[in-house]
Amino acid sequence: MCEKVTSALSELVNILTLEKIGDDLYLGVGSKNDGADATYGGHLLGQATKAAIETVESGKNIHSLHVYFLSGGIPGEAITYFVESLRDGRSFCSRRVVAMQKNKKLLELNASFCVKRVGLKFSVDAPEDFNSLPSPESLPRYKDLMLRQDPIPFREDWALEERGVDVRVVNAPWGSAGLSDRKGIRMWIRLDGKLKLDAATHAAILAYQSDESLADNVLTPFGLTWGSTEVFLVSLDHSMWFHDVIDLDSWHFVEQWPVYTGSERGVASAHVWNAKGNLVASFTQEALVRFNG
Repeated sequence: MCEKVTSALSELVNILTLEKIGDDLYLGVGSKNDGADATYGGHLLGQATKAAIETVESGKNIHSLHVYFLSGGIPGEAITYFVESLRDGRSFCSRRVVAMQKNKKLLELNASFCVKRVGLKFSVDAPEDFNSLPSPESLPRYKDLMLRQDPIPFREDWALEERGVDVRVVNAPWGSAGLSDRKGIRMWIRLDGKLKLDAATHAAILAYQSDESLADNVLTPFGLTWGSTEVFLVSLDHSMWFHDVIDLDSWHFVEQWPVYTGSERGVASAHVWNAKGNLVASFTQEALVRFNG
């Protein structure tokens, strides 16, 4: 099944492997070591995405999802996912997913799937410096980068934990190059090991990873992170578009940037390109931002 697999990647795949417990009803394992008291949003996002995908016939791939984070989950407690079929057409189908834990609604997700067809094509160009970016292998692994920080900008046990996705930071407040020209965070990502996974799992992993640092971008203009003691930051909603089939066995470049911060809310956006410079995904998130400095 696999060539080289880290225990962290195996654990991530386990997180995104749901147990079917009824018709359109799935159970996901609880989260752990999320860096905060509540469940990591990407954990819910990845599992809900996978639950929606499980109910769709082959031949239709996910192309968009829209999520509202409603309540903070309890780490370690299993999560139940209810999937509702909203539409099943010849070209498109839609699903609604509700995540529940102890009779509490944590998340609502709406996802759309479509048959792949050929049509007009245009996409945003890769960054101007794409061909001169440092290679992923020349950059430190995320854990090694965190160990160089004094102090570590996040809770130490979270910052130093392996997560199954190999992240190599190009631009960040905690990276040697600092912020990007757009005052955002940029990185290379790929699976931390080789697994023969289906496209559905790759899509779910990208959804899981998309919440990892996006909200940080609404704080970068102020020299803050979600780990700053004077900051309260939680995700409110998240939208994601899959422009092409995702294959995280190879490196992908993620560019994130802040769009707006004000009225105790912040919006950040991101694009994802594969190693050939083809745009494969985009996502945007709004977060609640409260500053008590």
